[in-house]
Amino acid sequence: MHERLKNLLLSIMRRGTWRQVVRMNVSLILSGIVATIIHLDEPVWALITSVIVITQTLSTGREQIVGTLIGAAAGMSAITLEQWCALSVGMVFWVMLMPLAVLVALRPKMRVAIVTLMVVLLFPATGEPFSRPLQRIASIMTGVVVSFAVSFFVLRNEARREVLGNAASLLRRLSDLLSTALHQHPDHDALGTVDVMCRSLLQDINDGVQEAEVEHPGSLARHDPLVMCLPGLLRRIRSDAIFISRAAVEGETARTGDILQHERDMLARILNQMADRCNAQAASRRGRTLPDDGMRDILDELEQQGEHWTPVMRFAIGLLHADMRLAVRNIWSNGQTDDGPFPLSGHPFLAEASFEPASTDTVVKRQGGG
Repeated sequence: MHERLKNLLLSIMRRGTWRQVVRMNVSLILSGIVATIIHLDEPVWALITSVIVITQTLSTGREQIVGTLIGAAAGMSAITLEQWCALSVGMVFWVMLMPLAVLVALRPKMRVAIVTLMVVLLFPATGEPFSRPLQRIASIMTGVVVSFAVSFFVLRNEARREVLGNAASLLRRLSDLLSTALHQHPDHDALGTVDVMCRSLLQDINDGVQEAEVEHPGSLARHDPLVMCLPGLLRRIRSDAIFISRAAVEGETARTGDILQHERDMLARILNQMADRCNAQAASRRGRTLPDDGMRDILDELEQQGEHWTPVMRFAIGLLHADMRLAVRNIWSNGQTDDGPFPLSGHPFLAEASFEPASTDTVVKRQGGG
């Protein structure tokens, strides 16, 4: 319970949470103002839609607009069938729902199409058959367009800072994960708790990169390559940390205690240095490269390999050191390096898996397969 409360408080205090709060309030206020100015009969649908859309990432905005138009067309077609063919509302609703369900299965970001169909067709209306549905479509479109505009213009340049800030938090959590794993008797429950936080931060980083791409279309890879490559780099390091943790739980660590402490302290120090560097990049202007102080010393430390590891752990530590060297070169150069992330499919342990205990036989098979 204590860990869950701590995770909740950390989520609330993150900069991205407050950024979303500001955007939602601005979106609600503007949606209400616009709906009032154009004299919509049911402005509440504009407010409801703005809440639904603004909680999505910016990259979904265009598909939300297209989905609204498709849902509106389906709703008007359903009313036409109901009026001209004397079909029941339930029948025309299911007829129109089927193709929309297929569309949403293929393009989940267009799920607002089904919401639009339901609002247009299923909620009771008085007056002319088409007048009130058209008003509702106008309200929904108002909410979508206003929310998309708010996402694009309000706190527009915060996505990059959010990505780098979340990257720093993830690196610190990975430091905690490895520090817990590299003990003679690692705590399995603590490892699982930290990994849940790591997966959540990785998802936040991926969403932030999508927003940054839309905020700076066509220029992000050229002017901010570090933000583009961070998800791949950090996913690799997390995968290595999970493999090490699984091996450590099964006793595949080292034959002496000193090597555990040395590796644990070194990894914690370097991961925290990487986190500090990401925070410094977040505080600097976009495109500015900071001095590369200390990078060579870090790379030299990561070249060292303990002689007392078991074969499985030596292999796992070697993977982690290699991926950390790659990440250090990218972070310290702001992504301006020839050593870009390796293709994700080439990493032997990159499958999205959470921390779970693995049998010794499984670990040995993985080591042999690498």
